[in-house]
Amino acid sequence: MAELYYMNIEDPISAEDYQTLLGTCASDKREAIHKFRFEADRKRTLYGEVLARFMIAKKTGVTMKDIEFDKNSYGKPYVKDQNEIFYNISHSGKYVVCGLDTEDIGIDIEEIRDIDLDIAKRFFHVKEYEDIISREIREQAHSLYDFWTLKESYIKFLGVGLSKPLNSFYFMINGESVQLCSQEDHTVYFHRYLLQDNYRLAVCVSTPDHIHMEKISLHDLVAYIKSES
Repeated sequence: MAELYYMNIEDPISAEDYQTLLGTCASDKREAIHKFRFEADRKRTLYGEVLARFMIAKKTGVTMKDIEFDKNSYGKPYVKDQNEIFYNISHSGKYVVCGLDTEDIGIDIEEIRDIDLDIAKRFFHVKEYEDIISREIREQAHSLYDFWTLKESYIKFLGVGLSKPLNSFYFMINGESVQLCSQEDHTVYFHRYLLQDNYRLAVCVSTPDHIHMEKISLHDLVAYIKSES
């Protein structure tokens, strides 16, 4: 069963606790975090890293600091020396999300904002664009982000980055039903969520099992790190 944890970067955090989180990261990740100009970007990157380490540590028993990551040729991260642990991170606005499974997993979260339908016309499949513009004006934004997160979650599941164009496959959405139309010869399953009415989240997994989804606090993360000391 896949697990999904999410957290809010706007929750208050002390300088001491921030350093505790930072201390779980590898030196190159800490340097990358420091280079971000805006605090929100630093927090999204840091919290995503710590959230992944926390979930992997709970599953494997390896301490958070000792977990090592690498990337495939397309830049998709994976856990070194762990053949049955797969994870994926996504963040947008105030939310950071991490998914964990025993097989490949792809997730994407997007904050629903004012839309430019030209984006869908340029990058989405024509069938998806036609679906979006056929809807009531007030529904078009949710529809666009529904397709967007589904497509991103699928690409991240495949781990091939931008080498697979967004218009090379398409989705048909009918209520809760999602059908993927693609030349890939495999079966995947999608789960969709709406957080606080303005965040759309999609998860792509290889089995139809239920996904455990849970919000976690900074306090719980810090407490877990300290328990490993």
